[in-house]
Amino acid sequence: MNGDRRDWAVILARGESRRMGAPKGLVVLPDDPRPLLNRVAALHEAGGRPLCIVTTPALAAAYAGALPRHLRPVWALHPAGGDTAASVLAAVARLRDRATHLWLHPVDVPLVAAATCDLLAAASRREPGAVVVPVFGPDRGHPVVAPLAPWLGLDPGDHGGPMRDLIEASGVPVRRLPVADAAVVRDFDRPPAGAAPGTRGGVAD
Repeated sequence: MNGDRRDWAVILARGESRRMGAPKGLVVLPDDPRPLLNRVAALHEAGGRPLCIVTTPALAAAYAGALPRHLRPVWALHPAGGDTAASVLAAVARLRDRATHLWLHPVDVPLVAAATCDLLAAASRREPGAVVVPVFGPDRGHPVVAPLAPWLGLDPGDHGGPMRDLIEASGVPVRRLPVADAAVVRDFDRPPAGAAPGTRGGVAD
């Protein structure tokens, strides 16, 4: 099966980001001039994974304008509301003929190391039918690597809960992968000191 694998990175960026004060993917942290969306995209581009961005129709234009010009992601648009399962199923529907495995990566988890992705890739190759979840200490993190096939045909509008519930209902095995990278559990739900909304001039082309 590994020879037929087609891994895609799925950036989950559909949230309204009220606590952040701006769309999360456009926020710039003090340590890097790139918006969060660009940082997550660059991680997966470096790993050779094509990119799908799940967002709302209202946010799509702003996110498209913030990306480096050479990136040509596939867009999976779904209205606001619902939880992670709806976002993931929107990506499944969009990538059903392109991908075998999805790397589910929230846009507000931008600091994951490339070496951590290498560990996740190896674990998923060893057991391609399982969902691989990085864990740091007791906490589950991201990106999660999952086979696409178990969720083909499911309507995003019918599944508004967390992805964890959808995984449990499917019976797909889950493998927890301990990692030494605290960034897998570090999300930016609120702007840290010095963070600012991203602008086109701050994007690294």
